[in-house]
Amino acid sequence: MERTQPSPQPEGARRQSTALARHGRATASVETQVRTWLGEIADRLERNRPAAELTAVARIAVLQATTLDPVLGRALRIAAPEVDQPVTRRAYAARLRAIAAGTPTEPSLLEQYAAATARCREIAKEIGHRDCDTHPRWRTADRAAESLWKQALAAGHTADELTAASRAQDDA
Repeated sequence: MERTQPSPQPEGARRQSTALARHGRATASVETQVRTWLGEIADRLERNRPAAELTAVARIAVLQATTLDPVLGRALRIAAPEVDQPVTRRAYAARLRAIAAGTPTEPSLLEQYAAATARCREIAKEIGHRDCDTHPRWRTADRAAESLWKQALAAGHTADELTAASRAQDDA
């Protein structure tokens, strides 16, 4: 029999359900455990160097440190969003908390810009303000912030809103 309707579940959810059924675990208990772990991971990220950048490799390391169970690890990797652009540990923790609460949301352009400028300031403190223009890490972070600035302006945000968001990040 040929399937004419697409499956209502996303591909990742189908893989997860198949794996859970294969290992005899109830989906609801796994989801509850994953949400609990997402909250715990968010707490760790917020406590330890919250203004530092979270890389894709660091994301995997944090997830692997949480569980060695292959089924729960896969469910956790599916639930935790990929790191595909510069993001601070604090901003990523906020995303994890939103997912754990059942309300996954992407950070707004203002939040992304504020996190990017905070990263620029952190790097500038590490390397010294005079060396910023020639340092590759700072230049990369600055380009990311500039790109987000342009995206936010194109989306209708004003320069004042962007500046205020950046200052609010400093106060947090």
